[in-house]
Amino acid sequence: MVVKVGVLGSGFAAEFHMQSYVEIPNAKVVAVASRSRAAEFAGKWGIGRYYTGDDFIEKLCSDKEVDVVDIILPNFLHLKAVQICAENRKNIIIEKPLGRNLTEAKEMLNAVNRYGVLHAYAENQVFIPQIERVMDMVRNGAIGKVFWVRSREAHFGPHSPWFWDKNLSGGGSLLDMGCHSIEVTRKLINGKASEVLGWGDLLVHRDKTKAEDNSIVLVRYSGGELGQAENSWAAHGGLDLRYEIYGSEGAIFVDVTRETGIRVFTTAPEERVGYVVEKAEVAKGWLYPIWREFELYGYLYELRHFIESFQKGEMPRENFNDGVEVNRIIDAAYRSFNSRRWEPLSD
Repeated sequence: MVVKVGVLGSGFAAEFHMQSYVEIPNAKVVAVASRSRAAEFAGKWGIGRYYTGDDFIEKLCSDKEVDVVDIILPNFLHLKAVQICAENRKNIIIEKPLGRNLTEAKEMLNAVNRYGVLHAYAENQVFIPQIERVMDMVRNGAIGKVFWVRSREAHFGPHSPWFWDKNLSGGGSLLDMGCHSIEVTRKLINGKASEVLGWGDLLVHRDKTKAEDNSIVLVRYSGGELGQAENSWAAHGGLDLRYEIYGSEGAIFVDVTRETGIRVFTTAPEERVGYVVEKAEVAKGWLYPIWREFELYGYLYELRHFIESFQKGEMPRENFNDGVEVNRIIDAAYRSFNSRRWEPLSD
């Protein structure tokens, strides 16, 4: 059985999703919808139908041929899209973060539970090949008991204007990128988060946003383990994505974007160099070009797992329940920004 997918959105991340679907034989994208760019996107990817206009979400979700809706929309549209999808009995994939806050995330979880649809939380970094290998090693006890995970994701700012508007996005670097770091760490530690200490500030992009462009969050777990997430919208040098996992009998280091297996030094014109890596600011000097970005970032493997789960009628292993927990931790971190103390997690 081929799973028929309807894509909601036609922006940056939608390109990664489409590159992945092309290599998943049991998935077929049959429709795409966005407010204005759907026709261009459909033409590029050979998608049979497209929907536009202010009611593009309703149009796609009522398409009887669509089995699964892949929501790749700005954060402020997530709740509306999930509610409409669920009401139309469509199984759902949604890009991170689940909600702008815990309240929205819980409303989305309630909606999918109410209508009995399957749901997938598209946290791609959990499916990064290196991370999956590391998780296997950790589960097998290769470094003993994990007690500290340090993560860092940084670049010089997001690619779409809505990210800068705190009302639309829900937050700054913490919500945008910390959701990745926090969830991967949560799965590596495999414990229950108990309290959070956070710092965030607007240090560089004061002309663009009122949200934090730099943040550090410490998450304490019930077994005493510590998760540490560093995130920045103000760091030069292209995307910097790293994890350090410390255990009682060893340590593991993962560098996804700066140790790609390729090193280049060039003084050639940038148009001859081509694409280097997400958020690259220059294409001269020492470069670390990335390969099959949609695969290296985990998009191919997460979507393959989601489609296979839907085929079997099973809940994916990364789902809205995980998204809710991430929002719960992030909400506590934002409270800590203001209180300047450890904050317990709320219900």
